[in-house]
Amino acid sequence: MKLRTRVMITGGVLGALLGVTAAHLYMESNAQVDEEGEEQLPAIQPGKALVVGLAVLQVMKKLVGGG
Repeated sequence: MKLRTRVMITGGVLGALLGVTAAHLYMESNAQVDEEGEEQLPAIQPGKALVVGLAVLQVMKKLVGGG
């Protein structure tokens, strides 16, 4: 297997694991139970989503050596 393929597969698996972990932590800290016993999440504020997205981009930039 070529190096590029191994790196892409490893990055994909690690990214998926990181995403599942982040989703689990978000659910644990923000889930609310309604009257019928169903879990619900509050709406994400666009400003907070933008801040998180930009922070992720900054980390990625540092990882590839651009900053």
